[in-house]
Amino acid sequence: MINLASLSFHFDVVEDRIRLIGNLDNGQQRVDFWLTRRLVLRLLDASPKLLLQTSEKVSRTPFEHQSAMAQFEHDEAQQAQLVRQDASLTHKDVEALLLRRLDISFQKEQYRLSFFVSDDAACFAISVLSRQEMHQILHWMHKGCLQLKWGVSNSLFDLNEQPTTRLQ
Repeated sequence: MINLASLSFHFDVVEDRIRLIGNLDNGQQRVDFWLTRRLVLRLLDASPKLLLQTSEKVSRTPFEHQSAMAQFEHDEAQQAQLVRQDASLTHKDVEALLLRRLDISFQKEQYRLSFFVSDDAACFAISVLSRQEMHQILHWMHKGCLQLKWGVSNSLFDLNEQPTTRLQ
Protein backbone atom coordinates (compact mmCIF):
# COMPACT_ATOMS: atom_id res chain seq x y z
CA MET A 1 0.00 0.00 0.00
CA ILE A 2 1.31 3.42 -0.98
CA ASN A 3 1.23 6.40 1.40
CA LEU A 4 0.25 9.59 -0.40
CA ALA A 5 1.94 12.41 1.50
CA SER A 6 1.05 15.14 -1.00
CA LEU A 7 -1.83 15.60 -3.42
CA SER A 8 -2.17 17.78 -6.52
CA PHE A 9 -4.97 18.24 -9.04
CA HIS A 10 -5.16 18.71 -12.79
CA PHE A 11 -8.47 19.34 -14.54
CA ASP A 12 -8.52 17.64 -17.93
CA VAL A 13 -11.18 19.08 -20.23
CA VAL A 14 -10.39 16.58 -23.01
CA GLU A 15 -10.78 13.54 -20.73
CA ASP A 16 -13.62 15.26 -18.82
CA ARG A 17 -12.04 14.02 -15.61
CA ILE A 18 -10.03 15.27 -12.70
CA ARG A 19 -6.52 13.91 -12.38
CA LEU A 20 -5.44 13.44 -8.76
CA ILE A 21 -1.68 13.21 -8.47
CA GLY A 22 -0.20 11.69 -5.34
CA ASN A 23 3.37 12.39 -4.26
CA LEU A 24 4.24 14.85 -7.01
CA ASP A 25 7.79 16.20 -6.54
CA ASN A 26 8.26 14.91 -2.98
CA GLY A 27 10.66 12.04 -3.68
CA GLN A 28 8.11 9.28 -2.99
CA GLN A 29 6.42 7.01 -5.52
CA ARG A 30 4.13 9.08 -7.74
CA VAL A 31 0.62 7.76 -8.38
CA ASP A 32 -1.95 9.35 -10.69
CA PHE A 33 -5.68 8.64 -10.48
CA TRP A 34 -8.53 9.59 -12.77
CA LEU A 35 -11.50 10.87 -10.80
CA THR A 36 -14.70 10.49 -12.77
CA ARG A 37 -17.65 12.83 -12.68
CA ARG A 38 -19.79 10.20 -10.96
CA LEU A 39 -17.28 9.56 -8.17
CA VAL A 40 -16.54 13.24 -7.49
CA LEU A 41 -20.19 14.29 -7.48
CA ARG A 42 -21.01 11.53 -5.00
CA LEU A 43 -18.14 12.66 -2.75
CA LEU A 44 -19.21 16.29 -2.91
CA ASP A 45 -22.85 15.36 -2.20
CA ALA A 46 -21.70 13.52 0.93
CA SER A 47 -19.26 16.21 2.11
CA PRO A 48 -21.77 18.45 3.99
CA LYS A 49 -22.94 15.46 6.03
CA LEU A 50 -19.33 14.40 6.63
CA LEU A 51 -18.48 17.89 7.84
CA LEU A 52 -21.52 18.02 10.12
CA GLN A 53 -20.55 14.69 11.69
CA THR A 54 -16.85 15.50 12.11
CA SER A 55 -16.75 19.21 12.91
CA GLU A 56 -17.45 20.18 16.48
CA LYS A 57 -17.85 23.84 15.45
CA VAL A 58 -20.54 23.05 12.88
CA SER A 59 -22.40 20.43 14.91
CA ARG A 60 -22.66 22.76 17.93
CA THR A 61 -23.96 25.65 15.86
CA PRO A 62 -27.76 26.09 15.67
CA PHE A 63 -29.20 24.47 12.55
CA GLU A 64 -30.10 27.73 10.82
CA HIS A 65 -26.45 28.88 11.04
CA GLN A 66 -24.69 25.58 10.29
CA SER A 67 -24.30 26.38 6.60
CA ALA A 68 -22.58 29.69 7.36
CA MET A 69 -20.30 28.06 9.96
CA ALA A 70 -19.38 25.26 7.54
CA GLN A 71 -18.55 27.80 4.85
CA PHE A 72 -16.52 29.84 7.37
CA GLU A 73 -14.52 26.73 8.35
CA HIS A 74 -14.02 25.92 4.67
CA ASP A 75 -12.85 29.46 3.82
CA GLU A 76 -10.52 29.46 6.82
CA ALA A 77 -8.86 26.28 5.53
CA GLN A 78 -8.15 27.97 2.19
CA GLN A 79 -5.93 30.51 3.95
CA ALA A 80 -3.27 27.82 4.50
CA GLN A 81 -3.44 26.16 1.09
CA LEU A 82 -1.35 22.98 1.03
CA VAL A 83 -3.02 21.22 -1.89
CA ARG A 84 -2.25 22.67 -5.29
CA GLN A 85 -3.68 22.54 -8.75
CA ASP A 86 -1.14 21.33 -11.24
CA ALA A 87 -1.87 23.14 -14.48
CA SER A 88 1.69 23.51 -15.71
CA LEU A 89 2.87 19.92 -16.06
CA THR A 90 2.13 17.60 -18.91
CA HIS A 91 1.15 14.10 -17.89
CA LYS A 92 1.70 12.17 -21.09
CA ASP A 93 4.49 10.05 -19.63
CA VAL A 94 2.58 9.03 -16.51
CA GLU A 95 -0.30 6.58 -16.72
CA ALA A 96 -3.29 7.35 -14.51
CA LEU A 97 -5.28 4.63 -12.80
CA LEU A 98 -9.06 4.83 -12.75
CA LEU A 99 -10.12 5.36 -9.14
CA ARG A 100 -13.05 3.03 -8.51
CA ARG A 101 -13.71 3.91 -4.89
CA LEU A 102 -12.53 6.43 -2.31
CA ASP A 103 -13.40 5.69 1.30
CA ILE A 104 -13.16 8.42 3.92
CA SER A 105 -13.02 7.71 7.64
CA PHE A 106 -12.45 10.03 10.59
CA GLN A 107 -10.63 9.19 13.80
CA LYS A 108 -8.59 11.19 16.31
CA GLU A 109 -9.19 14.47 14.45
CA GLN A 110 -7.77 13.07 11.19
CA TYR A 111 -9.35 11.91 7.95
CA ARG A 112 -8.08 8.76 6.32
CA LEU A 113 -8.61 8.46 2.59
CA SER A 114 -8.39 4.93 1.20
CA PHE A 115 -7.95 4.66 -2.57
CA PHE A 116 -9.23 1.59 -4.45
CA VAL A 117 -8.44 0.90 -8.12
CA SER A 118 -10.08 -2.51 -8.47
CA ASP A 119 -13.25 -4.17 -7.31
CA ASP A 120 -11.47 -6.43 -4.83
CA ALA A 121 -11.07 -5.46 -1.19
CA ALA A 122 -7.40 -4.44 -1.44
CA CYS A 123 -6.66 -0.81 -0.72
CA PHE A 124 -4.12 0.56 -3.23
CA ALA A 125 -3.07 3.73 -1.38
CA ILE A 126 -3.92 5.83 1.67
CA SER A 127 -3.59 9.43 2.70
CA VAL A 128 -4.06 10.83 6.20
CA LEU A 129 -5.27 14.42 6.32
CA SER A 130 -5.99 17.11 8.87
CA ARG A 131 -9.35 18.90 8.82
CA GLN A 132 -7.74 21.79 6.97
CA GLU A 133 -6.24 19.51 4.32
CA MET A 134 -9.57 17.71 3.87
CA HIS A 135 -11.27 21.03 3.23
CA GLN A 136 -8.61 21.81 0.64
CA ILE A 137 -9.18 18.47 -1.12
CA LEU A 138 -12.92 19.16 -1.24
CA HIS A 139 -12.23 22.69 -2.49
CA TRP A 140 -10.13 21.44 -5.41
CA MET A 141 -12.66 18.75 -6.33
CA HIS A 142 -15.41 21.37 -6.26
CA LYS A 143 -13.30 23.79 -8.28
CA GLY A 144 -12.69 21.04 -10.84
CA CYS A 145 -16.43 20.37 -11.11
CA LEU A 146 -17.05 24.06 -11.74
CA GLN A 147 -14.26 24.32 -14.30
CA LEU A 148 -15.39 21.16 -16.11
CA LYS A 149 -19.00 22.37 -15.98
CA TRP A 150 -20.37 19.32 -14.21
CA GLY A 151 -23.44 21.18 -12.94
CA VAL A 152 -22.58 21.71 -9.29
CA SER A 153 -23.75 24.57 -7.12
CA ASN A 154 -21.36 27.47 -6.62
CA SER A 155 -21.62 26.88 -2.87
CA LEU A 156 -20.07 23.66 -1.62
CA PHE A 157 -21.35 23.77 1.95
CA ASP A 158 -24.95 24.85 1.74
CA LEU A 159 -26.11 22.46 4.47
CA ASN A 160 -29.62 23.87 4.68
CA GLU A 161 -30.40 23.47 0.99
CA GLN A 162 -28.48 20.66 -0.71
CA PRO A 163 -29.72 20.15 -4.28
CA THR A 164 -29.66 16.66 -5.70
CA THR A 165 -26.84 16.34 -8.20
CA ARG A 166 -27.92 14.89 -11.51
CA LEU A 167 -25.53 12.72 -13.46
CA GLN A 168 -25.50 13.03 -17.23
